[in-house]
Formats: sequence, C-alpha cells, structure tokens
Amino acid sequence: MDPWVAGGLVLLAGLAVAAAVGRVRRERKRRMAAEEEARLLQRSLEHEREARRTQEAWFGSLAGASGDLLIVVDASLQLLHANAAARERFGEPAPGATLIAFSQSLSLEDVAREALAQAVEVERALEIRDQPYRARALASGAVVAIALEDRSELRRLSRARQDLVANLSHELRTPLASLQVLAETLASPIGADPAVAHDLTGRVLDEVQALNQMTQEMLDLSAIESGRQVVRLVPVGLTEIVAEAVGRLREPAARKGLRVEEDVPPELRVLADREQAVRAVQNVLHNAIKFSPPGGSVSLSAAVEADGDQIVLRVTDDGPGIAPADLGRIFERFYRADQARGTPGTGLGLAISRHILQAHGGEAWAENRPAPRSGAVIHLRFLASGKAA
Repeated sequence: MDPWVAGGLVLLAGLAVAAAVGRVRRERKRRMAAEEEARLLQRSLEHEREARRTQEAWFGSLAGASGDLLIVVDASLQLLHANAAARERFGEPAPGATLIAFSQSLSLEDVAREALAQAVEVERALEIRDQPYRARALASGAVVAIALEDRSELRRLSRARQDLVANLSHELRTPLASLQVLAETLASPIGADPAVAHDLTGRVLDEVQALNQMTQEMLDLSAIESGRQVVRLVPVGLTEIVAEAVGRLREPAARKGLRVEEDVPPELRVLADREQAVRAVQNVLHNAIKFSPPGGSVSLSAAVEADGDQIVLRVTDDGPGIAPADLGRIFERFYRADQARGTPGTGLGLAISRHILQAHGGEAWAENRPAPRSGAVIHLRFLASGKAA
C-alpha cells in the first residue's frame, strides 16, 4: 500500500477516535451536569420541605401555647392546624377542610387572602357566627397563621360600663334631688315641727347612706380592678364580723322597721381579712335590707360544714326572691335583676362580695327560700380558722 495512503488512513482513524472520545466526554459532562442539576434540585426540594415542616411546627407550637383561637392554613387556604381553643369553638375539622369550611366565615377568608397577597400582618375586627373577634393574620412563605381574639367579654364589659354610667347618673340624681327637697322642707316653717323634723332627718340619713354605699362600691371596684386589694388572712371570730356589718346598717334597718336576727355561734372562727370580710357581709346584708318589705325580717346564721374545714354564713330575707334566670347572674359586675330595676344601687355590691370571698379561698352563691316562704338566701363560705388557703 502506498505509504501516503496508509498514513492518510491512520490519520482518519485517529480523527475518528478523537471525535468519538470527544463525544463520550461531552456526553459524560452533560450527564454529570444533569446529575448535578438533579442533585441541586433535590436538595432544594428537601430544604423547602424541611423549611415548611419547621414553619408548620413553629405555627403549631405557637397555636398550642396561645390562649387565642389560632388557625394555620396553606396558600390554598387548606387547614394545616387549629389549636384546642379553635377546635372547641368551631368543632373538629374534617380531613382536608378549608378555612371557610372550618370557620364558615367569608370575612376570615378575605383576611387570609390579603395576608398572602401583601406578605404583611393584616388586622381586622370582624364577626364570626355572631361573635366579635379581632383577627390578625401573618403570612410566612406559603403558610398563613391567623390569631382570633374573642372580644365578647370586652363587648359585654363595654355595654355593662355604659349601663353603669347611665345607672349612676340616675341613681345619683335621685338621692340628690331628694336631699334638696328634704333640706328645703327642713328650712321651711314646716320643718320647725319636731315630729316633722325627726322624720325628715331620718330620710336624709337614708339618702346619705345610699350615696355612701354607692361611693364605697365604686372605690371597692377600683381597688379590685387595679390589683391594689391585698388580703391578709388571720383568725377572726365570725360573730365579730357579723356584729360590725349589722352595726353599720342598724339605722336603715330600724327606719324600715326590719328585725335583724343573728344566730352565729361565738366559737366559730374563720380565716379572714377583717375589714374586707365585714365589707362582703355588709354588701349582702344591705341587699337583703333593700329588698325586704317594711316590717319584715333579715336573719344571719352560720354553721360548720360536714368536713369542718369551712364555715358558711347565710343571710336570709323575706323579700320577693330571685327569678330562676337571675340566680346564676346576680354576682356579675353591673348586673341588676329585673326586680332590682326600681331600687337604688349600682349592681356592684354582690359582685364585690363574691370577689372578696374568692380572695379568701371561699365562695358565694344564692338560692331562693323553699316554698311557701318567699325571699332569698345568700351563702358566704369562709375557710375555718386553722385551715390553709
């Protein structure tokens, strides 16, 4: 074979081999690049899944630790988590439930969508199933956490305070107007008659007592709400507490012709802050005097409960009694039962008494006297002396 031809064939063979090697190398690089891209994508997906798991765990931990109703949803508004408070309010969610299916609230869904769209915290006041809430939604990635603060109690207190202001305006106007009329009558020639003057003076004292009671109740409420009311429990004879409360109200009871009967064994001793315990008994006794008819009676009796750890003081009147619907509410702040609407008062006395008893480790509750007797019985339970609170 011609040497030149042989050399050309060798050269061509070498070029073919080189080309094949190049193709192999390029294919290997392409595969390696594809494999690296796949690994990077896999790592990215794993990081995203781990971030989502961490995010959901964080939201779930937050939801479990908060006293608010907390709900966590994804970008499609599918429920990821609802804390115990939310499940108690809205029920157990069905598998795969959406936010609207769980809460039945378009307004809440709008809040979540807005948080996703703006990637900022969104806060709105709204109503869900006729209950007021303050909703706060915060989006983090593809997850939205929604906190719902129940505003029902705030609304109730706001209305109660409005009622209190209206009641006080009325209640203050009435005794002040009466005092003005009584003072003018005393200053007139009619007031020169000793019998008339004596009667008018008694009525003046009644009005002043009503004003004092209102003022004391407002001061007590202020101390309770500010946390300034400190309870110092020491052994005290229950007869001493009762005697002081009765002594403070003996005059208004006498002017109404009421008999105040005490049946408290002298050996009964309770753990109490004397002044606050007297205030609690005085509020209940004042209430009993107010609702008892002229010439009626109010009794205070006490007994040790079966286990000997507690002593119950009962204040019984022969007034109209308490409507069954009101029995569970008469100790609420500002609450006034229907039959109390026409009588003076702030609606705070019994609430303050219950607060004082609870601070003493006891409690207060109300019952009606068994038929055929009319009237109410207010029970005040104290810890017996020597027992720890």
